[in-house]
Amino acid sequence: MKIPLSKPYWGKEEERAVLSALKNTSGAGDGPWSKKLSESLKLLTGSKYVYPVTSCTAGLELAMSVLGAGAGDEVILPSFTMTSTANCIVVKGAKPVFAEIRGDTYNIDPDSVRRLINKKTKGIIIVHYAGMPVDLEEIITLAKRNKLFLVEDAAHAIGAKLGGKMLGTFGDIGVYSFHGTKNISCGEGGAVVTDSRLLAGKIEIYRAHGTNRNKFLAGLVDKYSWVGEGSSYFLSDLLASIICAQLTKFDRIIAKRSRIAKEYAKALLGYRSLVNLPVIPQGTSANWHIYAIRFLNPKHRDIFIAKMRRKGIEVSSHYMPLHNSLMGQKLHDHGRDLSITDMVSRSLVRLPIYPGLTRKQLDYIINSAKKILTEFRTVLSDSPLGSPPIESGPPQGCCVVTPLG
Repeated sequence: MKIPLSKPYWGKEEERAVLSALKNTSGAGDGPWSKKLSESLKLLTGSKYVYPVTSCTAGLELAMSVLGAGAGDEVILPSFTMTSTANCIVVKGAKPVFAEIRGDTYNIDPDSVRRLINKKTKGIIIVHYAGMPVDLEEIITLAKRNKLFLVEDAAHAIGAKLGGKMLGTFGDIGVYSFHGTKNISCGEGGAVVTDSRLLAGKIEIYRAHGTNRNKFLAGLVDKYSWVGEGSSYFLSDLLASIICAQLTKFDRIIAKRSRIAKEYAKALLGYRSLVNLPVIPQGTSANWHIYAIRFLNPKHRDIFIAKMRRKGIEVSSHYMPLHNSLMGQKLHDHGRDLSITDMVSRSLVRLPIYPGLTRKQLDYIINSAKKILTEFRTVLSDSPLGSPPIESGPPQGCCVVTPLG
């Protein structure tokens, strides 16, 4: 049995949408399917302005461009994230400053952010890891108090909510991903959202090659011309049609992922002496983009991954911390302690979770995992030296959490 880590949930709906786009559009961006997608995402997210883009990476670069990040500026972000979160800062000539994460949600730690803010700080990029919310109240307060922009890298977070409000809509700009691994996917794609009319105006110009294209099409100006800096970030209408189809079954996708997450939680609850399970911050509706467990003994993590893969089950670690990468080492202040980030990176494992996972496959994954974990527990209980040293984050209870439900 071969079970991938993730798989798009595509079917007849997507096929019909693409065929319609092929027959009725040129496939270029900002066509009828792109416009339909924008309106659908406005309803889903509650955002006033929505712009489909070629990728979440492109969306983050677009955000940095319109928010004015540049030479001499610093932008704070977590080190435990995709390179795109840092590259969007670097390509604008600004400096990424890596903050620590929490040991429970793996999200940026507001206390770390507070210590990093200085006169050069221009803004903060937060990442809602696995679709679980950052401590938004504290981060928003820090951003407002210090007059910093706040961008949400919500690549993992579409459909996840805090207090009924969707993640990605709390900051100045939010960016979603429609990559092939994400909850809704068209292979490559994303969307930028904002409630700011000023930023929306800048986005419209920048994403359209720096032109006044939208005003021209709306009949507000009589000439289509170059008016500022820009590039091309339009999502193809062919890909937009796929996301429109995905959104028609979005609730079903979230429900299926949630059921899988509950099965994992139920099966692994008895192994909490070996692994930490995901926690849901209070008031959160999770989208279960990722189901990650963290081993208290990092040596167990590597053995677990190897044994699961031998059984045909694709499990995986996640990010190498950016501050430890070749590029990151050139930028990071090596006197700054990011030990929790390092610990999480060494001990985290992602389990397969996607709507197309069958009951038979899920049972196989769970039974295989439990067998390996039982072996670990047996070895520990038989060891005359007792349990090996473990690594842990800050004490649980540092935020209000509830178990899976």
